Amino acid sequence: MVLDESNEQAMEIDVSYYHILIEVNDLISTIEQTRDIEILDIIEIQPYLHSILLPYFNEQEIELEDENIEFKDILHLEVKQTLLPIEHLIEEEQKLLPSDTDVTITAYEIFNDRELSQDVTTVIMDILEAVKLDQSPIE
Repeated sequence: MVLDESNEQAMEIDVSYYHILIEVNDLISTIEQTRDIEILDIIEIQPYLHSILLPYFNEQEIELEDENIEFKDILHLEVKQTLLPIEHLIEEEQKLLPSDTDVTITAYEIFNDRELSQDVTTVIMDILEAVKLDQSPIE
């Protein structure tokens, strides 16, 4: 079976890619620094709902693959959504630059472009709040 390009593109549009960006305090010896944690190209958000988003919403420690971070150390958390993987968008944007340009497009440029990315943090937090309020016992 051969898929034509238009059919393939239609299938891609049905998939959203989520990207979780977390800015945290990083205590290295006595020096306070911040660092960014990026979890990119998430197709299945449910595991992250339980390990990061719900704990953050409830002001609890979040669980990452290789570490846990206390809520008090999280300075900022954002969830972005794109219709294509971030590397694909970076490549496409890089192609639009003049060939003699020494600029490198990063994920942050993509996330700041409203045509390529949407910030869905508020929507997710609003849904978590609605679900929390809707947990009254059924009589």
